[in-house]
Amino acid sequence: DNMTIFQLQEDIEAEVKDTLSGMLFKTPDGKEKGMNTFRHDLPKRKQDIRIGNLLGEEGEEESEEENPYPFCVVKTESGEIVDGAQRIQVSLIFGIFNDDNQNQGKDELINVIHRISERFITKPVLKGKYRLVKKNGIQWMLDDEDRYPYFIGAMSMDWDTFFAESEDKYA
Repeated sequence: DNMTIFQLQEDIEAEVKDTLSGMLFKTPDGKEKGMNTFRHDLPKRKQDIRIGNLLGEEGEEESEEENPYPFCVVKTESGEIVDGAQRIQVSLIFGIFNDDNQNQGKDELINVIHRISERFITKPVLKGKYRLVKKNGIQWMLDDEDRYPYFIGAMSMDWDTFFAESEDKYA
């Protein structure tokens, strides 16, 4: 049910924001802010800026609203219906900006991934509607391309939705 998939994305997005609410990250304009969250993808304009920055192209002046860093994109990758429940694979893509010459963006990503993993492993039920499939674990990875001062990481996990199975009285 598409509504369920959309709702799961929204609920994970809210949970990520909440779980990371105490953390501040550098922004390309020298400020500090909390994690921006998006569903499916970065907004189109932000993708262009991100790609332009990564390629080192001179971009036009960007306003604070337009640069997405730091960000988390919540993507639903695929799903299947198993034993009356929908199993949905969700990926989180993180982008961190850190121009510290100690190259600490990867440490920040690992912190973020750890904090979110810990949140979902210790409390695997979300909003009473979804359960993390713990036996499938949580996979995570860091982008090993050197994109300094931009750092990208990702994690993926499977969720089961609770369907109220209805009896078919005519069966």
